[in-house]
Amino acid sequence: MKEIGCSTVLYRNFSLKQALAGIQQAGGSAIELCARSSVTGQITHLDLNRHDDVNDYYQKVKQTITNHNLLIESIAVSNQQIAQPAELERLIEASHQLGTDTVVISSGGVSNSEESFLLFVDKINQASTILTGSQIRLSVKPRVGRAVHDVATAEQLMTKVDANWVGLNFDATHIYRSHPHADPVQALAELQPHIFTVRIRDHQVSREPKVGPVETQIPGNGGLDLVGLTSIIKQMPNVSAAILEIVGTHKRPEMTFDTIQEMVTTSISYLKPLLWEYVATPMTTII
Repeated sequence: MKEIGCSTVLYRNFSLKQALAGIQQAGGSAIELCARSSVTGQITHLDLNRHDDVNDYYQKVKQTITNHNLLIESIAVSNQQIAQPAELERLIEASHQLGTDTVVISSGGVSNSEESFLLFVDKINQASTILTGSQIRLSVKPRVGRAVHDVATAEQLMTKVDANWVGLNFDATHIYRSHPHADPVQALAELQPHIFTVRIRDHQVSREPKVGPVETQIPGNGGLDLVGLTSIIKQMPNVSAAILEIVGTHKRPEMTFDTIQEMVTTSISYLKPLLWEYVATPMTTII
């Protein structure tokens, strides 16, 4: 069975301990650890801007995660954070101390602009050169409206980077919204050789660029072919886990911890059977 986990971004209004306890209780076994800085008061679960007792801080974070029997699939940062050498150095130190070798970001730039695309590629290559020296991979999410936003631009990106160290963070919902006739299952199959990490959620039937309401992102509540997607994901040897990533919860102040928890539990319970890999054995009896 492919590991299933959850991004701590769903719990940005709550502490790291609360997030980890919630993910563990819901049946998750891995996390995307969110280190993106918040400008609107949400909690940053991995603070890369600390200057005092940094080593002790990282070790406490690592121990807290270990105490909840969770694995760190990746650290999530913003485009701004990989553009600054000082921030990259802090990211490298955090990755080493926490024992993870993968950093995830979303595409920057704007779509349908060659200049913007090339500027974004240059940013990726500059950051990757520094990260590669420390054996850290960079996984880029194609994102609606950004320089890398569909299959074609994702494939174009991969021709301009070191594919050993730069790969894709596949999110079917962004591919789904990239074109009126986009097929996320076909896209996953085509892009599979380049994919380092996978994010999973559902999406409303509408293909409008703006992501749908939180409720329609819960697996089973939208229009994505999650059966088709997971049938490929569970066969991908280079992907360690499928990570649940539902966005927008921090913009809903009425959502209590229990509300978020029910959402995560429902999502993981829905996805687990889909990610189960059946292997026939000589003792298998077919009735």
